[in-house]
Amino acid sequence: MSAQVGNYEGFDHVVYWVGNAKQAATYYCTRFGFKEVAYRGLETGHRDIVSHVVKQDKITFVFQSALNPNNKVFSDHLGLHGDGIKDVVFTVDDVYFIHNRAIQKGAKSIRAPFEEKDQHGTVIMATIATYGDTKHTFVQLDEGHDCRSDDG
Repeated sequence: MSAQVGNYEGFDHVVYWVGNAKQAATYYCTRFGFKEVAYRGLETGHRDIVSHVVKQDKITFVFQSALNPNNKVFSDHLGLHGDGIKDVVFTVDDVYFIHNRAIQKGAKSIRAPFEEKDQHGTVIMATIATYGDTKHTFVQLDEGHDCRSDDG
């Protein structure tokens, strides 16, 4: 019987908390050739946080800002750190195994593994704390999941 080993398949995306998500995304698009591929905000029914997703080849950045200036979590974080990375997200082949192994090795769990399902398939995610206020999220897509397709 062989020991189970979870595999990191690569970086999925990096989440930045910034004062102005639209400006940050626009800057990366105009200066570095990224393309905006997704948006979430007031127009899509999200009233707390706006997200602009930009992509270039295999690099994906998510820029997030609070829509409410009284959002204490965002304002405290930005006041302490300024614009910066909040979450480094990794694609893995077994979220449950990797999360459990990280906890066994001393990591602090922020969110235990959970599943989200929609018309595209199933995503399993878990999050651990790292240094400072940064976190790492592990994401596992089922084989049929097509959220990264170029046609929507």
